[in-house]
Amino acid sequence: MANAAIPGGAAKLITCILPDDGTERRLLLLLQEAHGITRADSVSCRGVAVLQAAKARGNEVPEAVLSRVVNVVVDEAEAEAVFDFICVHAGLTEPGRGVMYMVALNFATPMTMPAAAFPAV
Repeated sequence: MANAAIPGGAAKLITCILPDDGTERRLLLLLQEAHGITRADSVSCRGVAVLQAAKARGNEVPEAVLSRVVNVVVDEAEAEAVFDFICVHAGLTEPGRGVMYMVALNFATPMTMPAAAFPAV
């Protein structure tokens, strides 16, 4: 049972793995503008696409490429709409552009960030 003094409630965590080509910066800005999303982050990583690994010869490991992992926390009620929004605006409807999944969170607290916290793209 949540304390009434703590704002928040059931939420969803949407995670995307995207190419490191600036897509995540544009996506985070669009999410803030269109949906008021303030609970999101992006980190750099290296990854190998499944199809790229399948095409590798014998015991060779394909070279990993720079990628971005984007995590977005949204209220449960708006999760499906935000998921679809991300899919379209991150280009995930095109083959090879990345992957995305969503999991339930028991509780998440909303945050208010100053406008200066969002860098220009």
